[in-house]
Amino acid sequence: MTPEMIADLKAIAPEIWLVGTLLVTLIADLVIGKRSQTTVGVLALLGVSGALWALMGAGPEAGPESGRAFGVLASDGFAGFFRTLIISAVGLVILHGMVFRELESATRNEFDPMLIGAALGACLLVSTDHLIMLVLAMEMLSLPSYVLAGWQKRERRSSEAALKYLVYGALASALMVFGFSVLYGVSGSVWMTDVGRAVATQWDTGSALVRSAIGMATVLVFAGFGFKIAAFPFHFWAPDVYEGSPTPVTTMLAVASKAAGFGVLVRFIDAVFLGETISADWLARFGWVMAVLSAVTMTYGNVTAVLQRNVKRLLAYSSIAHAGYLLMGVAAMVTLSGQESPINLGVQSLLFYMATYYFATIGAFGCAMALANRFGVETTDDYQGLGWSAPWTSSFFVIFLVSLTGLPPTVGFIGKFMLFKASLDAGLFWLAIVGALNAAVALFYYLKVVRALFLRGDREPVEGLVARGFMPLLAHASLLLFAVAVVYYGLMFDGLSAWVNSALL
Repeated sequence: MTPEMIADLKAIAPEIWLVGTLLVTLIADLVIGKRSQTTVGVLALLGVSGALWALMGAGPEAGPESGRAFGVLASDGFAGFFRTLIISAVGLVILHGMVFRELESATRNEFDPMLIGAALGACLLVSTDHLIMLVLAMEMLSLPSYVLAGWQKRERRSSEAALKYLVYGALASALMVFGFSVLYGVSGSVWMTDVGRAVATQWDTGSALVRSAIGMATVLVFAGFGFKIAAFPFHFWAPDVYEGSPTPVTTMLAVASKAAGFGVLVRFIDAVFLGETISADWLARFGWVMAVLSAVTMTYGNVTAVLQRNVKRLLAYSSIAHAGYLLMGVAAMVTLSGQESPINLGVQSLLFYMATYYFATIGAFGCAMALANRFGVETTDDYQGLGWSAPWTSSFFVIFLVSLTGLPPTVGFIGKFMLFKASLDAGLFWLAIVGALNAAVALFYYLKVVRALFLRGDREPVEGLVARGFMPLLAHASLLLFAVAVVYYGLMFDGLSAWVNSALL
């Protein structure tokens, strides 16, 4: 084995761990059968922990000299940032899924391999700048997600969620691949950097037909990316799928899948549209489109969330709104690239906000799952007075919702501040104002949940099903850890900022 191959294998060590864990959990399910519903989950958690451990030694310094493992997978800090979010999020989903009552016992052991397969696809997706590898990784993430969305076969809404997700996903993938084929026709290459050079050249010197083809391809490609991040107008699948899927699957879609979508989106924009000198006219148009898309997405998500009573559906529209906030960073990134200021400010704000979104969203869905497990509740009407019956879980829920709103002293406040600052530095004053107004709207519907928990209903404790054992205790401890992290990084965010700065493209 050559030193180059050894370096390549070290760079993809986390993915190797995920593949090994996938095989081990499948074999364990065949051997153990249904006699143990925790053994497969524990093996999956150990494998995910091994992948995170391997990721610590798979940074740029441990990667191949070319910067790409086996020629197609980047080993930079940017990929490491998103791989960390994805793998850790899936690990927490596996942990919470082990204590989630609504997962059928007969199929619980197959649940974890599906999650690990989706995590593998997501990790490959954020690491590649090769269009064919990108499509394969996207499908490797999407196909298990379709199955997971319909996991509760006896639930009609779960089957409906899977069908809608499959139809929308197939259409979005077809549009994206068609867009890639047009870009390949323009550039003659499947590498993002080569496509970027061709786009820069053809936009400045090509015919009107070629420029129209580039514009059309951009729209088609962003249809695929927009579906994955649930951005308007490609968001229609999200509310029904988030509500109908089991809550652990909803958590995975809201965090790991969205992180993968934004990771590949930023890498694609940086390589194709910002890697080479392109006309200021193109950058101005593209930046304006991203800003408008950001404003419309966050406004639609927040305004529609006000009308929701089902907590999972409310958090689904909240996730759409946060996709709009994250697109503020994309808009600032594109706009600043046409100025003397570095584009890193836009990328930095996006990555930091993605980290804050990760903490708060996993925590919020975890609390919703814990309350559903214990009391069988789903709507804000059902939540009335439960804050006095489950004070710790409800208090954690409040902390996570405050962070999602963007109020101090939580880390969500720092994330929104960085996004607004990047928008102002990019000259997008109107976008910063729209973002601030949307934060006020978000406060209304997040506080609706808080009001139901503590200010409505009887204050007498209600009896509920209490899960006992080591795994439920560990799941609740993870909520405590995330609540502490949300407040700690809201006050002491230098460490988180340093990690984000090490991940800039």
